[in-house]
Amino acid sequence: MNYDVVVVGSINMDVIVDTPKYPAYGETIFCNSVAMTPGGKGANQAVAVANLGKKTCLVGAVGNDSAGTQLINNLQSKGVDTAHIIRSEESGTNTFVAMVDSTGENTMVGTKGANDSLSKEYMEEVFNKINAKILLIQMETSPESIIAAMKVAKERNMYVILDPAPADGIFDEAFKYADLVTPNKQETQRITGIDVTDEISALEAAKKLNELGIPDVIVKMGENGSLVYQNGKSTVVDAIKVKAVDTVGAGDCFAGALANSYLDTNDLVEAVKFASVAAGIKVSRSGGQDSIPTLSEVQEYLVK
Repeated sequence: MNYDVVVVGSINMDVIVDTPKYPAYGETIFCNSVAMTPGGKGANQAVAVANLGKKTCLVGAVGNDSAGTQLINNLQSKGVDTAHIIRSEESGTNTFVAMVDSTGENTMVGTKGANDSLSKEYMEEVFNKINAKILLIQMETSPESIIAAMKVAKERNMYVILDPAPADGIFDEAFKYADLVTPNKQETQRITGIDVTDEISALEAAKKLNELGIPDVIVKMGENGSLVYQNGKSTVVDAIKVKAVDTVGAGDCFAGALANSYLDTNDLVEAVKFASVAAGIKVSRSGGQDSIPTLSEVQEYLVK
C-alpha cells in the first residue's frame, strides 16, 4: 500500500482540564470543565496530515477496550487509515491528563499503556507491506519500535522527520536515522544543553544538532518563530500573531503540516511557513484534533 506520509506514534485518550490557574502543590481548586478527547502525538499528527489533504496511515497500538475502539473510529472518521493499528491484550489504551490554564499553556502527565507494546518485529512486518515518501515519527512509543521504523524507512529512501517529543522520551540513537529533527525549546535544551532564548542561541543549537549527523534541523522558538538550518545556512520564519487559547497539540499540528507541505514544495523554509500558519490557527481555538485546520483554511490565511 502506498501513502504520502506514514506516521508511527502514540494514540491516547486525553483528559483535558480547563482551569483558571494551576493549583499550588497540595491545593484543591474548581476548574471550568473536564473533557475526554482523542489525542496522542502520533494520532494528532496523522489527523493533521489527513486534514491537510494527504494520504496517510497511522502505525500504533491501543488497548482492547472501549477507549481503543473510540479512538480507532475517530481516526477513521478523520480520513486516517487505521489498518496497521494493533489492539493490545496486555495493556490498556494510553491516557494523558492535560491541565490548560487561562493563558492557553498546558502541562501534561500520563502513561504509555499500549503505546509501549509496539515491537521491532511488528515495525518490520508493517513496513514490508507499505511505502511512503515521508516517515513522521515521535518518541512516545517503545525505543525499539522507533529505531526499527526509522531504519526500515531509511532503507526505503523515505525522508525521515523526527519530532523529538516528549523530552522524557528522547534517546540519542534515534538521531542517527533522522533526515530532519524539529525540537522545541525544551527539547533542544535536553538534547544540546543550550537554552534557546533568541536567534543566536537557536543557531548554536542547530549547529550542534547538525554535528550529531542530522542533515536538516528546525528549532522551534515558540512565539519567536522557527529557525531552519540546512546546508550550513539558517533562516528564521516568524510565528503568526494570534491569541493563544489552547496549545495542546500545536506541535503535532506543526509536524503534520510540515510533512504535508514539504511533499508539495521540497523546500523546508516554505514548509515551515505553511506549518507555522497551521499551528497558529490551531492554538487560536480550543479543543484537540477537531481544532486542527483544513487545507483551505491555511491557504486562505496565506493569501491574505
